Amino acid sequence: MLNCKQFTDLASDNLDAQHHGWRRIDIRLHLLICRHCRRFNRHLDRSRLTGAALAKNLWQLNDTESEQILSKIQKEKPDNKT
Repeated sequence: MLNCKQFTDLASDNLDAQHHGWRRIDIRLHLLICRHCRRFNRHLDRSRLTGAALAKNLWQLNDTESEQILSKIQKEKPDNKT
């Protein structure tokens, strides 16, 4: 049976369905037992989906819009001394 540390090391690959056989069973058993890792897994999945949606939206912008967003980000950087 996995402990929480082992689960967190495997969590990202688990969301990508890269584990098979006994490893996948171990992960599912741990998630059944540990509410903290279930919450961690949910948050990791939501973060992944949010990042993918954001990237998709940014990718669909035209060059002018992309340049405006990049310029705004560069102006808001805390280490920018201009």
